[in-house]
Amino acid sequence: MSDALVVIPVATLAAILCRKLNFTPIPLYILVGMLMGQTGIIEGDETGKFLGSLGIVFLLFYIGLKINPKTLRTNIGGIALAGLIDFVFNFTPAFILLSLLGFDLLKGFILASAIYISSSAVNLKLLIDGRKLIYPFAETVVWLMVFEDVVLIAILSILSAREILSFLLIIPLLALVYVIYRSNLLSGLFKRDDEIPVLLTFTIPSLALLVAEKLKLSEALVAISLGISFSRHGIDSITRPFKDIFLAIFFVFFGTLITFKISDFSIVLLLAAVAVTGKFVSGYVIGKFIHDSTKDGVEIFKHTVARGEFSVILSSLFALENAGIIAGIVLFTSVLGPILTKIR
Repeated sequence: MSDALVVIPVATLAAILCRKLNFTPIPLYILVGMLMGQTGIIEGDETGKFLGSLGIVFLLFYIGLKINPKTLRTNIGGIALAGLIDFVFNFTPAFILLSLLGFDLLKGFILASAIYISSSAVNLKLLIDGRKLIYPFAETVVWLMVFEDVVLIAILSILSAREILSFLLIIPLLALVYVIYRSNLLSGLFKRDDEIPVLLTFTIPSLALLVAEKLKLSEALVAISLGISFSRHGIDSITRPFKDIFLAIFFVFFGTLITFKISDFSIVLLLAAVAVTGKFVSGYVIGKFIHDSTKDGVEIFKHTVARGEFSVILSSLFALENAGIIAGIVLFTSVLGPILTKIR
């Protein structure tokens, strides 16, 4: 029996339970995956791995759809200032600590990046559920998520360009993104009222897996580039169901790959402390010097502390042997974030 036939109903039950409790399902997806992996219920067949890969490409395609170059240009000043503060206080301390713990530069860069990037899925939902989108700090949180999305593109480009050939292929890929974005290619097909828009929306990010395999590029980079290419066509609502389904499957399968070692426990505690402290300091500084309100700074901290999908994706693609460390930080912060937002 395909693992997917087990994972899909289990992920559905996990999502129902978490939504009943008004909590993000990401930690439970991972924990369930770890349990099923350790007990041998899931062995990791090719169908399951393929569906998990679709989770990555659909999430990053969806993120690409949300990145509007025109909006970025309009708000570049505010986005850049808040984003740079967030980056300095969250990437840098983690990278230094990882270097002191003996991780090499590349591994330290990957893990520090995974620790730095907040979870858009968790944090933006906390804003919506808490009905806080009308507050001034909420706009800053949204722009921080956008800034981190852009940084994610840069990180994926760096990690995908470790080979000269890959680096050379990124240049025409970005040129193609610009051409497609500026044109009205396929716009008529997306406006139809039959099955064509759905099929086309499913096909485009799925092609990221094929293109990435053939050109030896990161499927994540190709997926997010395709998302930016088609961001003018308003297909977010069509993409979202695919993203939600495949991403849930991805998290469960990610959990099956984790072998948490007791020796990692102290490292997880240290890095989790750095992860939480970094978001608190950056939130406080942004609130103090941009909003002129330390109260807003605390709210920014509460709504950016959770790590999630991007941390997991970076570790699964580039640092699978350290997946247990990142999983521990994701589990801790994604539970802490919702708890903090309920404290007044």
